[in-house]
Amino acid sequence: MSDPGSEPRGSAMSDREARQRVLRTDLAIGLGGSVLGYAEAGPALFTVLPTLAVVGLLTAAALYAVEHAAVPGVYPEVTALASLVVLAAVVAGFVVVIEASVAVVLAGALSGFGVGVLCYRLCYGFLFPVPAFRLDRVRER
Repeated sequence: MSDPGSEPRGSAMSDREARQRVLRTDLAIGLGGSVLGYAEAGPALFTVLPTLAVVGLLTAAALYAVEHAAVPGVYPEVTALASLVVLAAVVAGFVVVIEASVAVVLAGALSGFGVGVLCYRLCYGFLFPVPAFRLDRVRER
């Protein structure tokens, strides 16, 4: 029995189908992160706006670096792993520096991640074309 969302063998996914799949997936991830972070912290989320903003910017920058091969000579997976380590270190720094509970800071980081994914994909999905690297990755699945 095959997965209902899978493509039959031998059929190639069109650019439009790949773009739609990327947009659906990334917009769902972005909305999910943003909403879950707010659901966890509620109005207290506004006390950790610096965390949200910085994590959002770093997430968008990481996505750009991976999808546009911004680090020459480095595999995209290595760039993604390095970005994850940097994000974790930044969030840990915010946990230590900001005078809010750890749960609220982590909720701010989760919302920031969601906002970063949303902003990046709105930019490179609606304003500009989805990068070929991302479309190829979707087609491989």
